[in-house]
Amino acid sequence: MDKKIKIREGRDDISRLKKEPGIMVAYDMEDAASAIRMAEELGGAEGNFAIKIGRPLEMQTGKEIISRIRDATDIPIVYDGKIADIPYISAKIAEIAYDAGADAVIMHAFVGMDAVREVVNLKKGDVITVIEMTHPGSVEYLEPVSEKLIRKTSEIGVDGVVLPATRPGRVRQLSELLDGETYIISPGIRAQGAEPGDAIINGSDYEVVGRAIYQSENPKKSAEQIYREIIDRLGGV
Repeated sequence: MDKKIKIREGRDDISRLKKEPGIMVAYDMEDAASAIRMAEELGGAEGNFAIKIGRPLEMQTGKEIISRIRDATDIPIVYDGKIADIPYISAKIAEIAYDAGADAVIMHAFVGMDAVREVVNLKKGDVITVIEMTHPGSVEYLEPVSEKLIRKTSEIGVDGVVLPATRPGRVRQLSELLDGETYIISPGIRAQGAEPGDAIINGSDYEVVGRAIYQSENPKKSAEQIYREIIDRLGGV
């Protein structure tokens, strides 16, 4: 496995998200207590895990949920605010998330490179840009410009990009446009039809899994099982 981690120019620290096969657990539930409890359990799980805090959860408690989950686990935390605003506001949103304990933020690339650059220049944590999404509308509107978006954001120096596990061929094609340090996260596992390993065997680093983990009776066990499925598929490549 490629275990390189990205050293970012102008910062003293390094990305906590490794270029190593793993699962990013999507926290799209709305109950804060169960989210914190699951974060504690995932801290002891066997595998490479990260937590992605989505808007449904954040809207129940505000930015405090990032801090509360940060206190509950040492797992890397990504704030998935899908930031898409003018440069000043985009940077403000990102800064609040970083200060609350997020290691990374997710923002849309389509808002323009001036907005992306403003967030990157904060130098407070990782910046992950959405290049393509899992739903049909992404094919209609994002796919025609995705090659330009991934090239431009890569030039700016983002740490990661989002590519859809539901279209693994796109992951393979677009991953070839990145340098060897930028990691890829790919949503769409299980609930949206992709199977564990579909994206990673095509060049992704983290597969995003939500409902298949947080709606299960034993989230930790489910996370470990899906992680093993990914590793098993990699062994067969």
